Amino acid sequence: MKTTSRREFIKSSSVLGLTIPLLNPNEIFGQLNDSFTFQSPFMKVAMRKDFPQLDSLCIDSLGKGKAAAHPPLIREIISKKYRSTISAKSISYQIESQEKNSPPAWKFSFSNKSIQIISEKSGNSEPFNININQELNHATVLGIMKERNKVALPCLIHLPDMGTFRVTSNVSGLELLTDARRTNSEVKGNPEHHFVSISFPPASVEYPQIIYQLEIVSIYPDVTAIKNDPVYDGFRRNFINIFQVNPRLRVLANNSSSDSCAFTLYMSAQLAQYTPPLADGLKAMDLVKMTLDRYISGMKAYGLVGYTDNYEEADTVSWKSKYDSLDSHPSLLMAACYYINSANDTKWLNENISSLIEWADITVKNDIDEDGLIEYPLSGNYGTWDGVRRPANWWDTVGFGHKDAYSNALAYRALNLFGEILRNTNMPESQKYTDHAAKLKSAYYSTFYNPESGVLAGWKSKDGQLHDYYFTFVNSIAISYGLLNEEQGNRVMDKLLSKMESVGFTDFSLGLPGNLIPVKKGDYTASDHRWGGPSLEDGTDAFQIYENGGATACYTYFMVDALQKLKRNPDSRKILYPILKSISDGNFSGSCVNGMSKDWKTWKGECWGYEGFLCDGYMVLLSCLGEDERLT
Repeated sequence: MKTTSRREFIKSSSVLGLTIPLLNPNEIFGQLNDSFTFQSPFMKVAMRKDFPQLDSLCIDSLGKGKAAAHPPLIREIISKKYRSTISAKSISYQIESQEKNSPPAWKFSFSNKSIQIISEKSGNSEPFNININQELNHATVLGIMKERNKVALPCLIHLPDMGTFRVTSNVSGLELLTDARRTNSEVKGNPEHHFVSISFPPASVEYPQIIYQLEIVSIYPDVTAIKNDPVYDGFRRNFINIFQVNPRLRVLANNSSSDSCAFTLYMSAQLAQYTPPLADGLKAMDLVKMTLDRYISGMKAYGLVGYTDNYEEADTVSWKSKYDSLDSHPSLLMAACYYINSANDTKWLNENISSLIEWADITVKNDIDEDGLIEYPLSGNYGTWDGVRRPANWWDTVGFGHKDAYSNALAYRALNLFGEILRNTNMPESQKYTDHAAKLKSAYYSTFYNPESGVLAGWKSKDGQLHDYYFTFVNSIAISYGLLNEEQGNRVMDKLLSKMESVGFTDFSLGLPGNLIPVKKGDYTASDHRWGGPSLEDGTDAFQIYENGGATACYTYFMVDALQKLKRNPDSRKILYPILKSISDGNFSGSCVNGMSKDWKTWKGECWGYEGFLCDGYMVLLSCLGEDERLT
């Protein structure tokens, strides 16, 4: 399938009457001498005088005057001449060919925490565009997208680590054009930027005046016990970081130019339950529903067979397996249950019940030997990976196979949630799913507990061997989801925290390692050292690189939540507070001097990530809701 470049997208957008000017090879990282400027505690803005475009933009949704080191905007090439009129808090633009007494084509008025943009029908004016260098900020546009690259108003423009604009208009039903790409193709020798673009249509014959309002907002749950505590500033600015919509796929994704993953949708849905409304008529759960509808209609995602490179002309990476990942359908089912329970949408449930039952039945049927636990078709035996085939779950370079402890935890949660929904709506077969969940639980601890280490192994391969690398996420999610009782949970957590101390991992500002000891060569699916693939049999030469023990914010939520559930408050705070500080400082997004990104690091802080922004890690912010109970 052909991949469309940014320039091709810009050209095709003329069908909508919107032309996004091309990028200038020279980025603008600060205000120019010929710029109009406005500053308040919530924003610092510079606008060009010769063209209706933001030259630089820093916002702080908390009004504390926090400014980014490099405002992330990309400058456009002037395609039409304008003259500007400036006052203390506004700038207006007329097309040079307009009569001087005619209304301006565009007018921008600034106040403490908002920007008003007015477009008047005055000749052939162009759209107003915001072009963001994604390498400097992984911005996203959050709203309902019924068509590719079109988002309905109201919507949000969210800039992680900075803040959020809520965008509204006086014209009902208006849509903005948006795109996001992460390719670095070269056009005439000039590399393109990774970018996110938003285009505001100008006034027209149909709409002779359009008023856009961009209001800076902070969207987070009101947690009484942490109100005004600066430790939680990262929570307040970034609570909605987990929501990133890919405008080409029209679904929640790793970030706005990255892959959609069926096996992570449950994370977004779990957090969406506690997210305040994004705007009038727009909730975070609407983004979950939009994504679920796409999957129900047949869309594929990473983790599902059929998801390919450049899927639907987006910058995607193939799922290279003959089998769906074991955690994909439980994740989709969990997300659907969270949506139904949160929205009380029985109409949607009734319309889509056959698809939900299909997801539940796929999960149940994966219990091949009928012992209650679901199994992945690949054996997970030591030394059976070829560097191409994908293992059972999210941790796609670690050799999870056959009986996978993590995927079974998701299956347990999903089947219980779905069975309860069916029971509450008097639908048949509810007992089938809750009974299977109970059967799964009865086999879980005895199957995965390793008496030699005192913790749960990651998987039990087909040859009967336990594969145990002190997986932090496996043990914590089992406790979080209730697969271990309190005594078992405390005993496992004692061993896990003791091992963490003995191996010398103490810097929780980095997040947590997925595993505390090296994954051996025969249990690692990737052979490339860059992805943690070891050359030595014991795995020590690749330890702390990427998923082979690298530290990340991903899955830290479950460790903190497990400790909270066990009422081990000092332990949970010891992990959570440094992570919150790192989130506030932007230490999980962007790239390091070595060119790799901050989403994965060694225990000394060397970067080995690749996404630039991996939204999964921000699920940890959900654990801040437990602070009310712990601090009051």
